[in-house]
Amino acid sequence: TTTDDDEAPTVTLSISGSSLAEAAGVATVTATLSAVSGQDVTVNLAFSGTATLTSDYTRSGTSISITAGSTTGSVTLTAVQDTIDEPDETIVVDIATVSNGTESGTQQVTATITDDDPPPSVAFNVTTSSGSESVTPANLSVSLSAPSGQLVTVEYAVTGGTATGGGVDYTLVSGTLIFSAGQTTKTLPISIVDDALDEANETIQVTLANPINATLGTNTVHTYTITDDDPPPSVAFDATSSSGLESVTSVNIPVSLSTISGQTVMVDYAITAGTATGGGVDYTLASGTLIFTAGTTTQNIALTIVNDALDEANETIQITLSTPLNATLGTNTDHTYTILDEDATPTV
Repeated sequence: TTTDDDEAPTVTLSISGSSLAEAAGVATVTATLSAVSGQDVTVNLAFSGTATLTSDYTRSGTSISITAGSTTGSVTLTAVQDTIDEPDETIVVDIATVSNGTESGTQQVTATITDDDPPPSVAFNVTTSSGSESVTPANLSVSLSAPSGQLVTVEYAVTGGTATGGGVDYTLVSGTLIFSAGQTTKTLPISIVDDALDEANETIQVTLANPINATLGTNTVHTYTITDDDPPPSVAFDATSSSGLESVTSVNIPVSLSTISGQTVMVDYAITAGTATGGGVDYTLASGTLIFTAGTTTQNIALTIVNDALDEANETIQITLSTPLNATLGTNTDHTYTILDEDATPTV
């Protein structure tokens, strides 16, 4: 019997085509013996890395067989094409065990799959939306055009609109939306303030900017309209009648709103009846319009009385309100002012 005293060969690994195109690129892992062996050598491989078997790559085997008399053997790694934008991924190959041979030190090779998918775009789902003042929060949807294998971020900020932020009409501070890998939709909430002020519908313009791992899509600006749901105030005289001496030539007749308004309110007034004569005989008052700017609740109709020397009966002036804008007519739409005569009766 002849006893073999030759040392078993050592095994090294090498790789070719280690940068694989995602579109079916191929890398070859080769095991090489330090010397020819008279026995079959099996090199069992271990696989790790960031790439996932089947979804990112396939392999021709998990071991390399080198037949007696040969010095090399190989397996192939083939990349799998997908449509997900993702970082380049790695396939790390180590020697697990060797039969009829030994590993030469620590052998490891790495293949890199180069991603070729474009990044998704990020945008608002629509450019406009609206909601009642009583609905809060107002949720604006922002979406990616396709799932991504990477973390995607995009900044947002209020860039225009007629509504006032800081808790007056709404609250929204600038910030960043974060899409985790695989996530395609995020919600941007705006806190709406439900006040009791009648006002025009107001807008909030929000803009997306500075995306990371994405590009900006078409709908980068969204305008949200807050639909006011508060009733308009009513407008009316404070009282239905008043009086004053003929010698009091400057008279103010107050007209008020039932509540404060966020809009400009107007109401017409005119003389509609009475026993006094206008045009500078007993008084002067032309038809006109009272204007209540936003936040103003009271205005006066200025009536000029003529102080004559004629003894006469008390006389009346009836003023009527009509045609309100951004308000309704209240109860006291007519006011009667009585001019109290104070002239002495003549002697006979």
